[in-house]
Amino acid sequence: MTAPAFTDYIAHIGDRTQLYAIVAEYTGAHRVIYPGCYLDLAPSYIWDDVTYLDSDPRALRAFTGTHATDTARARKRYPAEPRIAFHPGDYTETSRELPIAAWDLAISLYAGPISRHVKPLLRTPGWLLVNNSHADAGLAHLDADYDLAAVIQHRNSRYTLTATDLQRYLQPRRPPHPTPEQLHASGRGIAYTHPATAYLFRYR
Repeated sequence: MTAPAFTDYIAHIGDRTQLYAIVAEYTGAHRVIYPGCYLDLAPSYIWDDVTYLDSDPRALRAFTGTHATDTARARKRYPAEPRIAFHPGDYTETSRELPIAAWDLAISLYAGPISRHVKPLLRTPGWLLVNNSHADAGLAHLDADYDLAAVIQHRNSRYTLTATDLQRYLQPRRPPHPTPEQLHASGRGIAYTHPATAYLFRYR
C-alpha cells in the first residue's frame, strides 16, 4: 500500500471529517471504536483516541507502521497526540478480545451488523453512529438497548444533524417493519419514508 492510502480513500468516498466533527460536538465522546473501518482514518482527525478493526489486508498494510499516526497528526483538530490502535481480522471475533465498556462511541458504516457486536464494548450511556447499509440502522432501531437520538443528512457537500421530530424516521415504506431475523437474513436495509444519511443512537 502506498503512503497516500488514507487520503486516496477520502478522494474515493468523500471526506467524512465534518460528519465526525458534528457527532463529536453533539455526543461529547472521547474514545471511539470503528469496526470495519477499511481505510477511513477521518475519525482520528477529530478524536485523539480511536481503535480500528478490519480484516482487509489493505487496511492492515496501511495501518502498519507510522503512516496512520503521521497522517492523523497532519490533519488533526485537537492538541493531543493521536492514539491509534488497529486490530486485524474479523471484527465479530476480534471485538470479543477487547476490554468491556471501554469506548464512548462506535461507528458502523457499510460494514455489517456492527450494532450488536459493539454493545459489550460501549460504556453506558454510550453512542452508536450507524447508517442503514446491511440493515444496521434498522437493527439498532429494533434493539431495546438503543434509542434514536438524532439523524444526520448529507446534502450539498454538508452534513447536518437533527435531534427533533425523530418519530418520522425509520418508518418503513411498506409496513410492517421486518424483524431482526428477517433483516439478518436479507443483509440489506429497507426503504424508509424519511431516510437519513446516518443515525445516531444512544446506548443504555
